[in-house]
Amino acid sequence: MAEKRARGVLVTVFGVIGTACFGFLALEYVLARYDALGAIIDLPAPFGLGNFLDVMPDWAAFATTAGIWLGVLGAVLLLLGDRASVLVLALAMLANLVALVWGVLAFAQGQTLIVTIRPLEYLGALVLGSFGLWLYARTAKRYGRL
Repeated sequence: MAEKRARGVLVTVFGVIGTACFGFLALEYVLARYDALGAIIDLPAPFGLGNFLDVMPDWAAFATTAGIWLGVLGAVLLLLGDRASVLVLALAMLANLVALVWGVLAFAQGQTLIVTIRPLEYLGALVLGSFGLWLYARTAKRYGRL
């Protein structure tokens, strides 16, 4: 087993980028799902994720939700330098892959645009984002930077 080296600068960079990206998705999720917050504080209008999740079957919406929130948790753990980020980001990637299955099925049925979101591109981007963070976290863990 390799000895633990000093924390790499790229761990912080990838952690900040991942937290910002998945944090934005989580904020969009909260804006889309919890309309009662709008009565308490002035929130911007969501980009259409709420209607997109309503169109999806329950299993795909659950997978998308799990992928977003596991992505936030994994990115924050990566930012903190925790080795558990590898496992959490792997789970996020798997959840996003499950949701992507529905995106491919929707694309095959001709649903290329739902509300304002293209399902194949949106869900594919979730998979690629979580895969990239997982791959970096795994590599950083292997070389003792995490």
